[in-house]
Amino acid sequence: MTKPKPLEPTSAQQNTPLTDQAMAYLRDAIQTQKINPGQEIDFAALAQKLGMSRTPIRESIRQLLTEGLLELLPGGAVCVTELSAGEAEGFYHVRDELEIIAARAAAVHISDLEIEMLKANLVLFDNTRAESEKLSQIDNQFHTILQDACNNSYLSQTLRRLRIRIGLLQGRPFSNPERINDAYKEHASIIKALESRDPDKAQRAIAKHYRSARKSRLSLL
Repeated sequence: MTKPKPLEPTSAQQNTPLTDQAMAYLRDAIQTQKINPGQEIDFAALAQKLGMSRTPIRESIRQLLTEGLLELLPGGAVCVTELSAGEAEGFYHVRDELEIIAARAAAVHISDLEIEMLKANLVLFDNTRAESEKLSQIDNQFHTILQDACNNSYLSQTLRRLRIRIGLLQGRPFSNPERINDAYKEHASIIKALESRDPDKAQRAIAKHYRSARKSRLSLL
């Protein structure tokens, strides 16, 4: 069996502590479901993949256990946390309210450059419809730009953490072509609302988007 080739660190990653690199990889893997809810973490394979010893892997996993992204199983194994339908409803209630606050603020503070970044992201989303995993990453980038535009670092950081927890829900929404079409149209409407610099329009656009996304995701549970 061919051993997995360790990931090549970027220049930025080379200056980042190994534990932080491992946490960043795991958070992204959970959010994009490269590692699925309920799946056990293979310490040795992960250390080999990231090209580091097991010590920073253990430290990163300890941190993610405290964040609730991972859970300890009987016998000492660790797996990705699974959210129940009830927990998902509670999660979405909080997340959606904060997203509306962020969208209203973004309508006031967003720059022309950020508008252009959102438009470029929309084109990339449209051109990547056949690759569901990449679509999830592009979707995350769209919302990161939107959250940063709210001009409130505490709010944007909180929303980033909540978006990571979406990966704890079963199912891949972008495996459904209908959801891809809806998400594309909803993103376009959000951009148009932000261009108007009207907080009420931004709120309506983002609320519609998250109602649709929530319905689609919960249907997969």
